[in-house]
Amino acid sequence: MPVEYQEQAVRLVDGLEKAEIARPGYGVEYDYMDPRQVSQTLQTYKVLGLYFAGQINGTTGYEEAAAQGLIAGVNAARRAKGLTDFTVKRSEGYIGVLIDDLTTLGTNEPYRMFTSRAEFRLSMRPDNADARLTLRGFHDAGCVSVTRMQNAKRRLDKLNHAVQYLNDIRKSTDHWSAISGSVPSVVSKGVSGLKFLAHLREPEQKKKFLSHFTEFKDFDAKLQQRVCTEALYSALALVQEQEIRALRKEENLLIPNCFDYAKLNVKLEIREKLAKARPQNIAAATRIQGVTPSALLVLIHRLKSDYGQNPVDIVS
Repeated sequence: MPVEYQEQAVRLVDGLEKAEIARPGYGVEYDYMDPRQVSQTLQTYKVLGLYFAGQINGTTGYEEAAAQGLIAGVNAARRAKGLTDFTVKRSEGYIGVLIDDLTTLGTNEPYRMFTSRAEFRLSMRPDNADARLTLRGFHDAGCVSVTRMQNAKRRLDKLNHAVQYLNDIRKSTDHWSAISGSVPSVVSKGVSGLKFLAHLREPEQKKKFLSHFTEFKDFDAKLQQRVCTEALYSALALVQEQEIRALRKEENLLIPNCFDYAKLNVKLEIREKLAKARPQNIAAATRIQGVTPSALLVLIHRLKSDYGQNPVDIVS
């Protein structure tokens, strides 16, 4: 907007009738290329060795640009050294979701990375980023220092041991209640310590419960909190992990062109999205925004029921 009009607009505000604009506002416009022209390493298909990251790929926002810059930079460096490519899967991190969406679906508006775009967001939490990506960053990408990797591995070993330890101990609800001073509504026999911990609501109850075990004596507050978080998500995370494994196993399963999505026992919105996109296989179906892993498992079951283990690509 021209400066004189900006001044008029500002002076219409009560109390700003005599205001002077030190620096006028300005509009931001930028062009972009179709991000489907780059691979998941962010290397362009047309010019080998050229990597694109940020707004040129149709994104907006600092975090989106930083995520792409990291992947493009790592892969450019690895290519220069003759090393293998590095990518992040959709189930491993939001970086993987962002890049997969851009490179497979493209975008017709500035792309932002919303948590709702991720099918496996339950397992992609800030507290477990080290478990998902730090070790990969060291072994596969070469962008994590030895010290950081060793610290992460030490921390994760302690955490995994603690979670497994609690999960292996099974006592009655009365036994656990006597330790924590709480009686959550869980079954009375054979309750694991991990399951009981997940039902404790108050921080003091959790702290009292964990302090009973010698394994947690040298745990700092952050590590104790992670044990509590793992307990809270343990049951749901197990279900999601099984879904991830099932989808990875069946990602090459073909979907016939004539398949009738209306007969799937899933939400109408999901049926409509699948029918409109007509994905060729399960891997392609996982990239459709809003299609949940549970819905895809229903699809897999129906495909195998109707066509056997390897449905052929039938043209209707």
